[in-house]
Amino acid sequence: MQNVIFISWAENCSRSDHLARLLGGKSYMIYAGWLGSRPATILLKYIIQIWQTFRLLWRERPGVVLVMVPPIFAALPVYLYCKITGSRFATDNHTAALMMKRWQRLKFLHGWLEKRAACNIVTNERLRNVQQAWGVPPEKILLIGDLPAQFSEIAAPPVLNHSGFAGNGGNGNHNHEFFTVTAICSFSADEPLDNIFQAAAQLPDVNFYCTGKLKDAPPEIFHRKPKNVTFTDFLAVPQYAGLLKFSHGVMVLTTRDHTMQRGAYEAMALGTPIITSDWPLLRQTFAQGSLFVDNSPQSIVEAVRQLRTNWPQFKAAIQAQRTQRHAAWMEKEQALRRILSLPGKN
Repeated sequence: MQNVIFISWAENCSRSDHLARLLGGKSYMIYAGWLGSRPATILLKYIIQIWQTFRLLWRERPGVVLVMVPPIFAALPVYLYCKITGSRFATDNHTAALMMKRWQRLKFLHGWLEKRAACNIVTNERLRNVQQAWGVPPEKILLIGDLPAQFSEIAAPPVLNHSGFAGNGGNGNHNHEFFTVTAICSFSADEPLDNIFQAAAQLPDVNFYCTGKLKDAPPEIFHRKPKNVTFTDFLAVPQYAGLLKFSHGVMVLTTRDHTMQRGAYEAMALGTPIITSDWPLLRQTFAQGSLFVDNSPQSIVEAVRQLRTNWPQFKAAIQAQRTQRHAAWMEKEQALRRILSLPGKN
């Protein structure tokens, strides 16, 4: 069996981790975080990460390499390694890679590299159209919006007030004194966190937990949050999974269209109802067991109240959605394995 690895130039990426695991491979994060992301240091950072990528590839000698894009520069050492060894590579293109202006300036490099890949994965039709416009042949583009999350271990979340959680195994009672909603955050510009705070202030009997590394949060954010919002900081995967599973709902919002929400997939995998932004892609993907908001505070308030009132129905619906999405993924996985010349599952 061929050795499969997934390379991401990031501190962490659950999509990369899960896709590598589903293909029987390993996921590696390569990130010179001590250099930050400042214009003054970005060139040195990329040079170091290119070297680290080469070193990893020659040590592991994979037959198949998947690489996360952006940045497109991460695919350069992967392409050279595969050119020398005859290995195959695929790119996994996140929305920012094709929609953000700073990466669109490099569409010539995208097109050149991705023509030479065995496969280029995108999450929706809009991104597939962009890739084709950049010169990538249609037969080399694979749309995979469905990617089931898998958690090998689930642990109790490290919070002080457990009364607001759904209970063991996530089979909670929606009549608990405190209803619990977890907002998955990374403190990115497309996350309407202030609107979540305003909504939380109108729902004093709901516990809100916000995930994400606090080192990435703007300092003033701590003074704006209401009392019923708790920042969890970065959680280890088992505790993160436990937080999502034991919550009554998971909120994953974005102001950016055509953006797939990995956190919503994780919630669905754990059987937890979802509140997400009302974009066509997200409506299509999470049609059952989810509520859709326009990101305004009032819309968020109404969604939380509706979820609380009808929690058993949403809980059952998201579990049915999970079964449907798993079947869709199985078809995509078989196609990807054929393209990469990987053996099928027994």
